[in-house]
Amino acid sequence: MKKILLVVILLSVNGFLFAQKGKVSSALSYKESGKLDKAWEAIQEAINPANPKSEKSINWPDTWEARGEILEAISKSKDENYKKLVENPLEEAYKSFMKAIELDPKGGSPALKIKLLSSFIPTLSNAAIEAFQAQKYEASSDLFEKVLNIEAAPLFKTDNTIDTAIMYNTGLAAMNAKQFDKAIKYFGLTAKHGYNPGSSYSQIISAYQQKGDTLSSVNIMKEAFNKYPEDQSILVQLINYYITTGKTEEAIGYLDKAIAKEKDNPSFYLAKGIALDKLGRQDDAVKEYELAIKVKADYADAYYNIGVIYFNRGVKQFEVANAIPTNEQAKFEAEKKKSDDEFAKAVPYLEKAVEYNPKDTYIKDQLKNLYYRLKMMDKFEKMNK
Repeated sequence: MKKILLVVILLSVNGFLFAQKGKVSSALSYKESGKLDKAWEAIQEAINPANPKSEKSINWPDTWEARGEILEAISKSKDENYKKLVENPLEEAYKSFMKAIELDPKGGSPALKIKLLSSFIPTLSNAAIEAFQAQKYEASSDLFEKVLNIEAAPLFKTDNTIDTAIMYNTGLAAMNAKQFDKAIKYFGLTAKHGYNPGSSYSQIISAYQQKGDTLSSVNIMKEAFNKYPEDQSILVQLINYYITTGKTEEAIGYLDKAIAKEKDNPSFYLAKGIALDKLGRQDDAVKEYELAIKVKADYADAYYNIGVIYFNRGVKQFEVANAIPTNEQAKFEAEKKKSDDEFAKAVPYLEKAVEYNPKDTYIKDQLKNLYYRLKMMDKFEKMNK
């Protein structure tokens, strides 16, 4: 009699469990037939703690896996009525799949892994891209990060793959969302794994700068340069930092390294010329500007900067002439001629600057003033037409 009673009890328990598993199967069947409202209702019954019959199914990994599938289908549905079934179905789907992994003693089944790889991870990634394109950067960063969280789950451990592209996208979305600490974290990982290191380090540097952490920014610049001395983007950031902070000698040192690697880049010669000019080494500056022009014959900025050096020398020499007493006219004329000679040297360079940058009215005005000062009235009148 006891044996019969025990068998009856076991059958009752098993029947109770199978009934709840049947609810999960029914929910999936509804999903496959496109009846997402009924699928949602059935799967919710299977996880509702207020439902006594959910006692077994609520902790069954397959229940949460099925719930994730149903929620993913709702998130993709074009039917507005289905979309209203649950707020933020993609977020809930993510939570459900992660719950399925958590409840499985083996950390997730091979079948779940296939579903995640073939469907849900692409769904999350596409949603992240769409959010980024819509300039919803915080949401985009969160979605990309969810992909990484899934890929860090136990069922992916044996793959030994590092999704550096998604890490980079997470950092980029975080950067645009002004989540600078998060951006630093993920760009730090991509730099560590050698994925687009120049850009990754540049983003970390920019994040620290926007946080106002200049010291960390400079330390990262130096670290990046030591690791990737061939990367010009990192080198340019170092150069810009030293130029903007007035550390001209250091800037010139890094400019020499940049020029050694990229001899055909006229901007490096221009930058070095500007740095040398700041140090009062105008003759050396002119040589660098001439090198820039040799590389780029129509480099208006280089022509202009040479013209300015000669113009400024003319101004200083004119001040010398003006300091001569009025009763020493001959001496004044001699010194003034030296001034005019310097102004005359500036003319051809400013003419070239105007030729290659005709929209810059400031340069034109400077050239007109020189024509007038040097009594080059034909050219002066021509520019006034």
